[in-house]
Amino acid sequence: MQQGKEVEVLDEIEKIKVRLSRNIKYYRKSMKISQQAFADMCGLHRTYISDLENAKCNPTLGVMVVVARALNVDPEKLIFEKAGK
Repeated sequence: MQQGKEVEVLDEIEKIKVRLSRNIKYYRKSMKISQQAFADMCGLHRTYISDLENAKCNPTLGVMVVVARALNVDPEKLIFEKAGK
């Protein structure tokens, strides 16, 4: 892969991470639940939920499915849609 293309891919990955994090936070808050309660629903640690909501980690597909189910949304919505818009 050429260097310019690598930068484009990395930029796109970062945009997706940020969108994912904002969507997770939006849907969790719309359910009016704390990070701890949400973490318990997902079987994850509260600090991991915080990292997800702040785009500090790259969740696996399995984690994304668990999170999406807990939020009652399709995993695709977490990645491709801008929640709250």
